[in-house]
Amino acid sequence: MKRFIMSISAVFLLLLALPKVGFAVDIDIGDIHIRTGSVPPPIGFTNPPELVPIPGRYVYFVPDTDVDIFFYRGRWYRPYERRWFMSASYNGPWENIRDVPPAVIDLPPDYRSSPPGFNRIPYGEVSNNWERWEQEKYWDRRRVEERQRYEEREKERYPEERYRERY
Repeated sequence: MKRFIMSISAVFLLLLALPKVGFAVDIDIGDIHIRTGSVPPPIGFTNPPELVPIPGRYVYFVPDTDVDIFFYRGRWYRPYERRWFMSASYNGPWENIRDVPPAVIDLPPDYRSSPPGFNRIPYGEVSNNWERWEQEKYWDRRRVEERQRYEEREKERYPEERYRERY
């Protein structure tokens, strides 16, 4: 029994050390499943990334990258190997989290196809304004304004009768 306890203790000490050196381990002992893993690899941004808002979410994503990375309420979120990580900076360090904000997880499947009026925004601008934009529902208003501009352009393009037929 003493040997078993010592073996289990050694395994747990090893598990505590592995994440620091970048290995991943899955261990099954009966009904107990232990998983440790490495942190996500660095993305390698040379400059702060530009961001695009996801309509209706106040979550921002980084376009033109193969990695899903999101900015939400002052923090960065990133899935990696079926786990979620959070950081105060887009370059990490990344911390494994269990409680991921629902707004970040429950994204529309086509979130990468941004609608008109949702252009790339420099990170500094998002970082300085995200809280005010969310409080004032900035992007919601912007969507309504874009829709109104679109309808006005359509009215100019088509005579009144044809416009009514289309809508």
